[in-house]
Amino acid sequence: MDPATPHAGPRTDDAPAPRPPLQALRHRWRSAVALVLAGGLAGAGVALSLPTTYTGEARVSVGSESLDARIVAGYSLASQQLASDLARYVNDEQARGALRSTLGTAAGEVTGVSASPVPESSVISVQVRATSAQAAQEAARVVSQGLVDDVNASTSRGPEALLGEYTDLATRVAAQQAAVSEAQSRLGAAAGDPEPVEADVAAARDQLAQAQAQLDVLQVQQDAVGQRYENAVTYTPAASGLRVVAPAQVVDDDGSSSLQRYGLAGAGLGLVLALVLATWRERRRAAAGPATVALPEGRDGQRVDGGARGASGQHSLPR
Repeated sequence: MDPATPHAGPRTDDAPAPRPPLQALRHRWRSAVALVLAGGLAGAGVALSLPTTYTGEARVSVGSESLDARIVAGYSLASQQLASDLARYVNDEQARGALRSTLGTAAGEVTGVSASPVPESSVISVQVRATSAQAAQEAARVVSQGLVDDVNASTSRGPEALLGEYTDLATRVAAQQAAVSEAQSRLGAAAGDPEPVEADVAAARDQLAQAQAQLDVLQVQQDAVGQRYENAVTYTPAASGLRVVAPAQVVDDDGSSSLQRYGLAGAGLGLVLALVLATWRERRRAAAGPATVALPEGRDGQRVDGGARGASGQHSLPR
């Protein structure tokens, strides 16, 4: 063989073992940093493209806040339990349906309505989620005021209203008593006739029974209203009355949390991708082994690069 012709010989070095994944990642840290930053930026971009959800909140108090009411034994506990019960009045579907007549097209921006009692208190938190801050605040105001109006309309009225109802019932009772007296007179006249007609006596007896039954019902109603009036005057106000204690306002939005969440998710995916790529490149490097480069020899038995010639006339360079 012409000594000037390069020729290849067997590899003299063993194939290097691949680095562990974490060492491979640390060895290629620049690409890892680039992928993490790219993933974080991509996640932030996705978060910014999503609509922001705003939360509007209004707070409603159950019962009276006066000291006279608070000193009644069990009043505070009863108010807390009642707040938990009244919070169930707010139904998501019904509330969103009722908002359509108030907010119009803006009701379509509302995504959820809920109410829950504030722990260890007699306060109800009404929250509305919407895709715009104005819709969230206005919807919270409407729902909270609707809850106050509905509950107050169905609970006990004040002493003045009860007194008016009692007076009206008293008038009706007096009139019905007169009707009973008249029915008794007719029955006495029919039964005391020298030649009584059985049909007339039976009819007079039925009229008296009906009049007496109506009188009994009115008297029961009068007694009940009278008792409610006495309670309203003597004791503290009913615990079921509602009033708004914190007007509706926007208290939160998920813009910053979404940005952080998607940004961290993108950075995490970038880190995983960097680890996979570093491991793959490390295994590829290990599988390739050391590179063998053949250098031509000169006539004096020396390589062109001036190094001493080996037994095979080759020069091995690690890859």
